[in-house]
Amino acid sequence: MEARIALRAKDLSSPWSYLQLAEFCRAQGRDEEALRRAEEGLWVFEDGRPDERLAFFAVDLLSKAGRKSDAEAHLWRTFEKAPSVELYARLRKLGGEAAHERAIAFLEARLAEETRTPWHNPADLLIRVLMHEKMFDAAWAAVRRYGASMGVKEALARTSKATHPREVVDVYAERVDQLANAGGDQAYAEAAKLIARMATLRSAAEQTAYVAALKERFGRKRNLMKLLG
Repeated sequence: MEARIALRAKDLSSPWSYLQLAEFCRAQGRDEEALRRAEEGLWVFEDGRPDERLAFFAVDLLSKAGRKSDAEAHLWRTFEKAPSVELYARLRKLGGEAAHERAIAFLEARLAEETRTPWHNPADLLIRVLMHEKMFDAAWAAVRRYGASMGVKEALARTSKATHPREVVDVYAERVDQLANAGGDQAYAEAAKLIARMATLRSAAEQTAYVAALKERFGRKRNLMKLLG
């Protein structure tokens, strides 16, 4: 067994190689060795982007050993370098409400340091975390304050249409405009589906007025007009 471990330890040039070695040790019933190798890998590569898989592996073993505070410390180090919803969920499970409050504060403070680009909106992760907690009031407030990508706004709309129909309608209307301007039968079909969903979220009079306004604005897009009736 020592020879097999030594063979695998010859190449530890990446977090993945450490994870493979740690998993091998664990499969052989050597949990202490597995944890030592996993934590060594986290330390060796602590200056680079953390590997969630290696961190989760170490956290699972630490939790199993009853070392909750050490497990949480590893999660925080990883989260503060490369936060994700998955890391947040682990932190929340271990640290409860205190971890939730600390994570939200960290993500909000981080927004001041990140630059929004057409391909990345720093607020997206904060909003996804709030969605994970079903804190829809706070999620929509974050959208209004910081903005969000269309994908995140649509995801929030799908999960909160029962509680926030007005906000959902606004997101759908924004997406319909994008699709109509983009053109193409596929885009028009998607727009028509969204328009139909909007009808279930507001009064018939509001929907009729909205469709009439759409026809006036996009009347030259004949294939879209056919779908609108």
